[in-house]
This record gives sequence, C-alpha cells and structure tokens, in this order.
Amino acid sequence: MRSSPRQSGFTLIELLVVIAIIAVLIALLLPAVQAAREAARRAQCTNNLKQLGLALHNYESGNGSFPPGGESTNFKVSPPATQFVDGGWSTLARILPYMEGGATFNTLNFAVDYNEATGMNLTGASTVVNVFLCPSSTRSGVGRDAGNTTNSPEEALGGNKGYGYADYGATCYTDINPAGTSTGYSAATPYRLKTSRANGLLKEGQTRIAEVTDGTSNTMAIGEDAGRDESFLSPYTEGYYDGNSGSVRPVLGQGPGGGTSAYRRYWRWAEPDGAYGVSGQPNNKARPMKETAPWPTSGGTAGNNAGANDELFSFHSGGVNALFGDGSVRFLKDSISVVTLRALVTAAGGEVVSADSY
Repeated sequence: MRSSPRQSGFTLIELLVVIAIIAVLIALLLPAVQAAREAARRAQCTNNLKQLGLALHNYESGNGSFPPGGESTNFKVSPPATQFVDGGWSTLARILPYMEGGATFNTLNFAVDYNEATGMNLTGASTVVNVFLCPSSTRSGVGRDAGNTTNSPEEALGGNKGYGYADYGATCYTDINPAGTSTGYSAATPYRLKTSRANGLLKEGQTRIAEVTDGTSNTMAIGEDAGRDESFLSPYTEGYYDGNSGSVRPVLGQGPGGGTSAYRRYWRWAEPDGAYGVSGQPNNKARPMKETAPWPTSGGTAGNNAGANDELFSFHSGGVNALFGDGSVRFLKDSISVVTLRALVTAAGGEVVSADSY
C-alpha cells in the first residue's frame, strides 16, 4: 500500500518562537523609528524658527528696527511691571507680510485689537499658520482653539471658529537673579528677582540693531513655548495696561470679547501676551503645569511659569529651540545655567557668554 505524504508546517512551539522574535525586533526598532521621527520634527521646528528669523530681519530692513514684543516692561514703577502699551497685537502678527503671510496680514485691522468685539479680525486671526506651530507639540485642539461664544461674542459672529495657535513667543524680558542664587520666590520660579528685570531684544516700541549692545548673535529673540491652549490661564486681564493699579487700557482700539475683566489668551498667535519673560530654566518641571478646566472657568495657577505655562518649553527631549537676533537657531539644554540663560535673553546686559556654556 502507498503511504500518504507527510503534511509539513510549523509546530506550535516554532510558531511561538517566531512571534517572540518578531516582538523583540519590533521592540528594538520602535524606539529608533520614534527617535528618527522626532529628529525630523525637531528639524522642522528649527526651520520654522529660521523662517521667523528671516521675517524679523526683513521687517528690520523695511522699517529700520525690529517690531515690539506686544508684552513689555514698565521700568517707571517699583518693582518693574509687565505692560501692554504697543496695541493689541503680537510680534508674530506684525511679521506676517515678511514670511509670505501677506494674504492673512491684509485681512487684519491693526487700528483695533486682534479680538475686536465685532469680529472684524477673526477671519485673519483664525488662520492656522504652520510656521507658528512646532510639529512635536501636543495640545487639545488642532491648529486653532475651540472658540467660546459665551465670553467671546466676536467668535460667535465669526462662526465660533476660534483663533490660531502659536508655539513660539518673543522673550521680551528676564527677571532671573543675576547672582544665580535662589530667591525663594516660588517653587516654580525660585530664581525670580523682580527688581533685576531687564529687557529682551523685542521690547517696548521698536528696537534698533544698535541698541542690542550684547550682539544679536548673543541675544535671544523668540523661543519655544509649545503646547499652550485653553487649559492655561494668563495672570493679566484685557483691561490691564501698564502696571499702575489705577491704569486701564485706553478705550480706543480695545475690543476684548469678554470685556476688561476677561483674561488674556496667550496661546493665540495674534495675542500680545504670547510674548513672555524668562524666569527659570527651560522645560520647568514644577507643577501644576496648567489648569484643571479649560479657560475661562479655570483658575488657581495663572502665571505659575510651570511647564508650558508662559515659559521656555518644548516637547523635544532635553531642551528647547530658540531663535537669536542674528537669525541663527540654537538648542538650549534643560541643564543650562540660569545665569547664562539670563545673559542670552538680555539685549544690553553687558555679559560675556562663552559658546560652550549652553
């Protein structure tokens, strides 16, 4: 009799061994793939900042100076205080026509605030500008905030579309203690010394290159503050003006949807509060990082400078990208000395910074 042919195939043990080998290979390859993707995202972030640097210098060539930061410092009060005296617009909005954003820029009316109550600026300010977004950033929305018809009637008029996000902001001042020793100000900003506050490159009014006596290559202009969204909260209201307790912003040009008592929304690229002071090391790990509920019902940690809350912050491992006044982009490590960081923010501090110190 003819014997039947033997059926070939994997045994259960062989199949399990193959699956285990595939799992090990995936475990080995996945971190490498993720690292490669993050390297590409970080390179794109660097490119974004380089484009902002070119736009800043194109602006300077056309106007004879750099644009204001939006947020700035009133040195006439003691201690020096934050102010918003350059109108209701950010640096990013002002440089749009110098970075191929002319179409968006032409829809904006700079005679009034970006969030003027009739919604006349919403079409432009709701535009998602990819150059303003770090590809590594994560947040609750995609490109723009969710809008809020209750506290922002101009958003209701515009279809409640929301305003465009930004992951970058002007480093308009620093109040890090020049001695580099703790002042005990808070757990989030232990080196803050308000009396030592000094201007960054993009300050009040316009800044001529000649004013940057520390050198544009040694002075930061714009840094990452990625991931800000409606779960963050500014310590400043729309009515806050120049740091004097009795001062309220002039009525002309003021158009906050929620009135003078509404808090600023610094996650938006058009918002002047998108600029910020540097009070501690990058990627501050202090908590809470943000609010427990979306703006405007949240409260309690406004201005605590933890995480992405109004400070140098990124989703890149180990540090943040920063644009300098000469147009170069450099990576600042989390471990940078606070004294060195202060020197890199000040425009006329007279400090000498070695290239190998950060």
